[in-house]
Amino acid sequence: MNKLTLSAIVMLLLAFLVIENAKADDYTDAMMKAMKKLGDAADKNDKAALLKVRGDFERILQLKKNEWMVNYYLGFTDYILSRTAAEEKNNDDMKKYTESALSLLDKATDVKDDFADAYIMKMAVQGNRWQYEPDKMNDIIAKTQEAKDISMKLEPENPRYYLIDGYMTFYTPESFGGGVDKAQGMFEKSWGYFKTYKLKDETYPNWGNDQAAGMIAMCFIKNDKKEEAKKWIDAALEVKPGSGFITGFVMPEYEKMK
Repeated sequence: MNKLTLSAIVMLLLAFLVIENAKADDYTDAMMKAMKKLGDAADKNDKAALLKVRGDFERILQLKKNEWMVNYYLGFTDYILSRTAAEEKNNDDMKKYTESALSLLDKATDVKDDFADAYIMKMAVQGNRWQYEPDKMNDIIAKTQEAKDISMKLEPENPRYYLIDGYMTFYTPESFGGGVDKAQGMFEKSWGYFKTYKLKDETYPNWGNDQAAGMIAMCFIKNDKKEEAKKWIDAALEVKPGSGFITGFVMPEYEKMK
């Protein structure tokens, strides 16, 4: 190999590295901006903003980098849209966004099968299906349990695992193995793990600490313990000032207490 050919190869490799580094910078910058928009939109339950940020994530897919992570956030966005649709009693949209979320999360785990947060999100999304597929409850339970088992095996100290499991338990009657008191222990474990959980990088999921504290407050509210509830409301607002989850969901319940 002559010197000219070797120099050309070196130049091509350097050019490739520059392009790849530029792509990485573009990807990280775009992801951080979209994640911030998603958090704000979800906090305000702003459907228009959610649809707009969904478009942002779809454009990020075109960068062809870490598509499994982008699909996670698309699935997360669709899950929030499905809950918005449920609040609006729009069953068609709820089903559409639920099925889309599950498909996108499957795409994420097909590529990155050790991505615990994608399985944790599947736990939450599967819970929507009973509202339009009550005849498939056995399948819903089986797939929820499968997602739980995988996520627990992958990251037993992931705080969002206990948060989502706590939600499911909180809204399940005691006669079926749920209940407020049982859920409170899960939310407390979630809160504890949030203090020690380390992100693998800045684009990894980092949501939920205000919800963990807020749901501990909700458990105290349900048990008519106002002073304890206020303590956890304050803790939630300390980690996330102005949390829409606290101001829009927990505080109205707290203010009903005597």
